[in-house]
Amino acid sequence: MFATPLLGRLRSSVSPQIPIPSPDVSQRPAAVLLLVDPGHPSLPLLFVRRAANMRHHPGQIAFPGGRFEPGDATPTATALREAQEEVGLDPDNVEILGALTPMVTAVSDAWLTPIVGLPRKQWEVRIDPVEVAGSFRIGLADLMTATHETRRLNHKGQDHDVHFYTAGDRVIWGVTGAVLHELLGRLGRTD
Repeated sequence: MFATPLLGRLRSSVSPQIPIPSPDVSQRPAAVLLLVDPGHPSLPLLFVRRAANMRHHPGQIAFPGGRFEPGDATPTATALREAQEEVGLDPDNVEILGALTPMVTAVSDAWLTPIVGLPRKQWEVRIDPVEVAGSFRIGLADLMTATHETRRLNHKGQDHDVHFYTAGDRVIWGVTGAVLHELLGRLGRTD
């Protein structure tokens, strides 16, 4: 593990208290896993590209995750189960650091809780081709300086500010861009 200042900021920037959606939330609970690899100095963050046949957000860049299922006791359990299904990550191989602020997603109308974790040891990504077209990593240090813009988009008659991050030839936007925007802001990015 590389003890970098950015890793220290990551550890101190997430809330160790992971919120549980209240029963009166009308949106269905969901969770994603922001998995940062401390085994590399650039602290790569894992992303997936959703399969083209997915009902919501087909072909988009995302974090491993999905909707709550019976048997998921917490948002953390949802995020870990989904990561195991989508990329073959053993839940016991994850140190959970905490959570970012839950948000309502505009397109899929989910109450989304972003969970932040670190793999305890190296592992091989094994994607589920039904849900995931591929995976890749981008270093947190690179994301701290990636091109960022906010665009006003309309969805079902409502305008939303949407964050777009360009890292190399990849554009991260939508709910993934919103989650990334909060994470990078907690790490010190100011735009």
